[in-house]
Amino acid sequence: MAPNEVQLLVVGFVLGAWTVAIWHMALDMRDARRSLVESEQARRRAAGDTYLNSFRLYRLQHRPPAPHPAEVLEASVRDFQLKVYDSLDRVEGAARRDGLL
Repeated sequence: MAPNEVQLLVVGFVLGAWTVAIWHMALDMRDARRSLVESEQARRRAAGDTYLNSFRLYRLQHRPPAPHPAEVLEASVRDFQLKVYDSLDRVEGAARRDGLL
């Protein structure tokens, strides 16, 4: 081989190695961008989960006191009473429309 050919061979190897190095660098940069986006999404998801969990904990900590059983019974009796009166009014209205009263 002539010295010129040896020189071209060495330059070809150097250019090939340099091209492969740049290609790998571009692939690594692309992977780094993708992992950055994924980590940002994971961070935001974790922050949202933390916020929602803290809100659930806040609601549990500041829950209004449970009503007394007597108050619950009184409210249900009052509700039943109103439903009975409403039903009686409807029956009376239907009887008046039919001319029975």
